[in-house]
Amino acid sequence: MGAGDGVVKGTTRIYDRGATAERFNLVLVGEGYTDGELGVLAKDCDDFMASLFATQPFDEFRDAFNIFRVDVASRESGASDPVACGGTGADPRTYFDATLCTGGVRRALTVNTRLVLEVVEEQVPAFHSAQVIVNTPIYGGTGGAIGVSSHALRKDDGTPVVWQETPLHEMGHSIFRLADEYDYRQGCDTGERGQDRPVGGEPSEENITASPRARGKWSDLLTTSTLPTTSNPDCSKCDARPSPVAADVVGTFEGAGTFHCGMYRPQFTCKMRKLSEPFCAVCQRVIRETMAPYDPAG
Repeated sequence: MGAGDGVVKGTTRIYDRGATAERFNLVLVGEGYTDGELGVLAKDCDDFMASLFATQPFDEFRDAFNIFRVDVASRESGASDPVACGGTGADPRTYFDATLCTGGVRRALTVNTRLVLEVVEEQVPAFHSAQVIVNTPIYGGTGGAIGVSSHALRKDDGTPVVWQETPLHEMGHSIFRLADEYDYRQGCDTGERGQDRPVGGEPSEENITASPRARGKWSDLLTTSTLPTTSNPDCSKCDARPSPVAADVVGTFEGAGTFHCGMYRPQFTCKMRKLSEPFCAVCQRVIRETMAPYDPAG
């Protein structure tokens, strides 16, 4: 398994806005595509790029990016899908050993990060971020040193997904160090334990806080004096009630960082909470601050 199960075919700069020393160099890496499926990878990368620049605030930074595609042909298609998480047991031979069910969570899709970074460093030495697109119809992704996403069109429960939203969310983690703003680990309907309240102090991520008044985080962006803006009445489960305020209200909403209580998010919803939503005001500020140095118009 691993690098013996495929070959790196080469790299194409698919979006060029200047010298690599002056722009943010985003590298899209294919995993689980066979040689005959590299045309699918090319389309996937083009589709993702179109979605990226249609998403606020990335639409403001079209000239800040260079984007590269690394074509990697695996022996077999897909990703491992362990039976332990209710999967099929499929275990295809792929270059980066993509697998679902990492940490016992089926949607946690990971790859061999070290090998990805070795390949990207060789192909695009000036890269800033690597995002791996995995050729599997099973919903999943993770963020960390790199982002990993499937091109699934549905979640396990049948909920439709615009797959390009998944790498946008994972970029939130891997590039901008944003936290998940949802309030569960396994899922709200799984009866999970251990997610009632966090243990420890203030998290480092800018878009979640243990402070009901957002002290030291986004207190300057607040648009309501009702703090916390929502509170979960039952910390043994997710708060399923609808928002009591308009979507653009910035406050402190309890339930974030994968915990039911004790952690707050800036707006009722956000792309770091639900894929189909815009990034919240705090996430957008972090993204703008990160991208500004690479924008020639800045």
